[in-house]
Amino acid sequence: MTALLALLLAPLFSGTLKWLKARLTHRQGPSPLLEYRNLAKLGRKVWVAPYPTTPLFLLGPIMALLGALGALALLPVLPGLAFKGDFLLALYLLGLGRFFQMLAALDAGSAFGAQGSYREGVVTVLAEPGTLMALAGVVLLGEGFSLSGLPQLGVENSLVLLLALASLALALLAEGARMPVDDPTTHLELTMIHEAQLLDHSGPLLALYELAGSLKMLFYAGLMSLLLPGPKPLVFLGVVGAWILALAYLETYGVKLRYLRLPDFLSYNTLFGVLALLGAIWRF
Repeated sequence: MTALLALLLAPLFSGTLKWLKARLTHRQGPSPLLEYRNLAKLGRKVWVAPYPTTPLFLLGPIMALLGALGALALLPVLPGLAFKGDFLLALYLLGLGRFFQMLAALDAGSAFGAQGSYREGVVTVLAEPGTLMALAGVVLLGEGFSLSGLPQLGVENSLVLLLALASLALALLAEGARMPVDDPTTHLELTMIHEAQLLDHSGPLLALYELAGSLKMLFYAGLMSLLLPGPKPLVFLGVVGAWILALAYLETYGVKLRYLRLPDFLSYNTLFGVLALLGAIWRF
C-alpha cells in the first residue's frame, strides 16, 4: 500500500519541487502536474540502445524501479509487510537497484556512464554505513527489530532519534542525487554523478529512472516520518512537504560541493549514525 501511494505521489513530488524552485527565482514555472504528462510522453517514445549492449542495459532501469518499490513496500506508513530485520532488506533492495543501474551505465560503454557509475559507487560507500547504523540504533530502541516497531520521538529518546533523523536527512541528499552532493539540473558532463549514468537511456527506460529517483527520496522521507509522532500517513505527507520546501531552498540558493569534498560532507552522516547507535546501546 505504501509503495502504491508513493508511486502516485512521485511525479507530484518532483513536479512541485521544480515549480517551487522556479517561483523562488521569480519565474512562473511549470505546473506541478506536468511531470505526469512528461512521464506519459516518455512512455510512448521508442527507446534506443547503443551498439553493442547486453540485456543489462534494459534490466538497469527496471531493477532500479523495482528496488525502490520493494523498499517502499516494507515501510509501514500504510498497512503492509512487516517482519524481523525488514529494515536491512529495504536498504539492500535500494542497493540492488543502484547496482544494476551502475551495470547498465557501464554496459553502454560510454566514458561518462563509467565515470558516473564510479562516482555513484563512491557516494554509496560513503553514505551507506551511517544510514545502516542510524537505522540499527532506532530499531534497537523499538520493538521486534522491525520497521513496524520503531519508537516515536519523545523526551526519553530525543537525542538518539534526532541523531538518526540527521543521518537520514544527509542520506536522502546523497541517495536522491541532490545538492550539495549532486546537481540534478547540470549539463556539464565532467561534474555529473547520477545524471551521467542516464545519458544513454531514452523513452520508457528514462521514465523508469525518473520515477525510481523520486521514489528513493520518498523512501527516506517515509523512514523519517516513522520516527515522528502522529498518524503515519499524515506525518508522511508533512515530511514530504517539508522536504520539498527544504530542497527548493537548498537548490536555489546553495551550490554543489566539489567532488573531493564529498567525503568530508558525508562523514557527518557516518558520525550521526555512529552516535545514534552508541546512544541506543548505552541508553543516553
